[in-house]
Amino acid sequence: MKLTVYRYKIWDHQDDDHVHIAPYYAIREYIEHLEGATVIEDDYLIVDESDLDTLGRIAVKDED
Repeated sequence: MKLTVYRYKIWDHQDDDHVHIAPYYAIREYIEHLEGATVIEDDYLIVDESDLDTLGRIAVKDED
């Protein structure tokens, strides 16, 4: 089954002006359960469900 996974960012609670971009793409349901996380709507992939880990994430691949 194909799923859409999104890149997301998380606000650093100790430094309000710092945003951390996660090293994963994840299913929307996973991101919505993270405190301070926001979906980056225009950065997504369509992947096979079997490519995801048990949490619904896939690591960002470096472009070499």
